[in-house]
Amino acid sequence: MAGGDDFGMAPRQHRSLARVLARLGAGSLLVFPASLAWAQAAPAPGTQPVTATTDGPADTSADTTADGAAPQPKKESKFHRMFFDEKDGKFDFSNTLAKGGFLPMPVIITEPAVDGGFGLIAQFIKLPKDSKSGITRTMVGAVKTGNGSYGYGFFRSGSLWDGEVSYKFGVGRGKINLNIYPSFLPQGIEYTNRYDYGAVGSVRLHLADRRFSFGPVFDFRQLHSKLDFQQDPDGPKLPDNFTPDFDRKLNTGALGFGVHFDSRNNALSPTEGVNIYAEGKFNAGAFGSDRDFQIYQLHGYGFHQLSPAWDVGAKLEIDAARDNYPAFFAPAINIRGVEASRYQGATVYSSEIEVTRRLSDRWSILGFAGLGFTDAGGKRTFDNSGAIFAGGGGFRYRIARKLGLDAGVDVAYGPGGAVFYLQFGHAWSFGLD
Repeated sequence: MAGGDDFGMAPRQHRSLARVLARLGAGSLLVFPASLAWAQAAPAPGTQPVTATTDGPADTSADTTADGAAPQPKKESKFHRMFFDEKDGKFDFSNTLAKGGFLPMPVIITEPAVDGGFGLIAQFIKLPKDSKSGITRTMVGAVKTGNGSYGYGFFRSGSLWDGEVSYKFGVGRGKINLNIYPSFLPQGIEYTNRYDYGAVGSVRLHLADRRFSFGPVFDFRQLHSKLDFQQDPDGPKLPDNFTPDFDRKLNTGALGFGVHFDSRNNALSPTEGVNIYAEGKFNAGAFGSDRDFQIYQLHGYGFHQLSPAWDVGAKLEIDAARDNYPAFFAPAINIRGVEASRYQGATVYSSEIEVTRRLSDRWSILGFAGLGFTDAGGKRTFDNSGAIFAGGGGFRYRIARKLGLDAGVDVAYGPGGAVFYLQFGHAWSFGLD
């Protein structure tokens, strides 16, 4: 859905409660483990289907007991079965996640633009009776950050008619405190957007080839903005085309359309396939918007296994805002190591490449590098950023073997120094379908 703004605390695609509540900015807020909240739980190639046994593996170290009787299988506690894998005995969430039902999920936000934060999401999962239909997720949650931002809301995703139609929608309220960096004041200005409500969603029809889908999107919000700026008689003046974006109530209403292609082998931690989509949302008075403007996205992600031990992935995100868009709706560079909303423009390009080396069935290490740049466009609210580079490394642990799900830590270095990220699922999860 729409790129680059800060709704509900979510700047990029508002695909889930994780977006509505956890992203809190125009960059890549990292949430653990909220990424799972909206991803499809497709098993990785070569892994077993999600059919956890009710008992742990039997102890077969001896065929018989001292008196010749067959030994009794070693019984494991319910706790052990929930959090340890019956195949290798390692710490694992497969059986817990696969059984459905209710899952409380802590949310840890590591984005420096909001001084970190914490939250809790209650997720209710309904698993399909067959493989044709998708998982239904219903979530309610709230987050709060170190700089006073907060949000709470509801999200639901699922499918209808044996997976022929999929849907997502969410509603929420909140407040976001961020800095904006216009060309006339590059050191930044703090602003606050308080959302009375936000409602976002999409419906997609899947073709006979289920990799292809298309359908409408919607985005409706009401917010109150406030700019924290004390005018200095000897300092810079706020341009006339900038101040109308703040210190006012604003209603936005958008309808749009998206076309999607997805051939990933696993939606949680993919290693093969591509995910490409194009979406446009059109805010207009006919839809209840106080302003006419458009938000566009063209995103592509590719994954490939070079060998049994090496994987490579690449992404390219192009986000654009046109016409009379508020400054805080402008998209921002979204690569690891770059602070949320630090570089905004009318058109923004964000790219990354990632190489992963598997050390064992459970552990892997990775390195990544990113390049982004912005085009200020005709409004000239922002400067052209020039080339912005960032990169770093991290590790992953296969935390749910049967689902092919990884979790881990990344440390990235960019123009502002080092940034620490917790990952649950792929680092690009918030951009992927």
